[in-house]
Amino acid sequence: MSSFLLQQDSMPAMTSTVQLSSARRLVVKIGSALIADPETGDIRDSWLDTLIDDVGRFFARGQQVIIVTSGAVAVGSHHIGKLDRCLQIGGKHAAAAIGQVHIMRAYEQSLARRGFGVGQVLLSSEDIDDQHRHPNTKRTLRQLLQIGAVPVVNENDTTATSDICVGDNDRLAARVAQMVGANVLILLSNVDGLFTEDPHRNPLARLVTEVRCITPELEAMAAHSPARHSSGGMITKLMAAKIAMDAGCEMVIAKGTKSYPLTAIESGGPSTCFIPLTEDRDTCDASAN
Repeated sequence: MSSFLLQQDSMPAMTSTVQLSSARRLVVKIGSALIADPETGDIRDSWLDTLIDDVGRFFARGQQVIIVTSGAVAVGSHHIGKLDRCLQIGGKHAAAAIGQVHIMRAYEQSLARRGFGVGQVLLSSEDIDDQHRHPNTKRTLRQLLQIGAVPVVNENDTTATSDICVGDNDRLAARVAQMVGANVLILLSNVDGLFTEDPHRNPLARLVTEVRCITPELEAMAAHSPARHSSGGMITKLMAAKIAMDAGCEMVIAKGTKSYPLTAIESGGPSTCFIPLTEDRDTCDASAN
């Protein structure tokens, strides 16, 4: 269909369409540039502590949170002295193996200071798609939540090949949200959300605050988004949105670079919210501010 329902606000936009407090289960995806300093590869421990404070507040409200984290290759590359985005596949595997240890240690220490355990879950597409592995993966995630341990998920980059990899953690997070029946998927990135154009190039670009249907016009906006040069980019976020919305899960894209990123969303900070169509609204109408 050629039309889509969206709302646009001029910068800076303040919006909070999705009510996080009402979600029983949330999946939060952390981009590489958030968990690791892009220049040094060091883990941003102070920022991570504020994120875990947010997660602890959600658990105190009776909610469950699963974290999908990126950054293993970036951190590992730094520690082996090869901070190079063009690492060969073998080098990326080694960097991921080293970096995953450092990332999990950081999560474990931060969660332990707040009285939480942590469970590492490394996945490939086979763990999600295979009819035998899928139930085991789902069961593991739910059991971790039941015993009060926060699942921290990443793709198994140490052994991933093109035929078994999910490809990016945006879609991995969406698949996890689909698997566990999450109510909300949050993609924390280094941008406020989806813009009509790159705001760095066009000051008149507008933040799209709400989307109820993804169409070619919307995908064209993503192609010109400021996140297009990241490892995932806005295109993969729209792919994730399709997966989440088809599963009846709301999705939020928001900037996570500052402290307490989930609190910022709840406080009405800039974001793009993707709202699944309800049964009584199964067509995409056009609407914009």
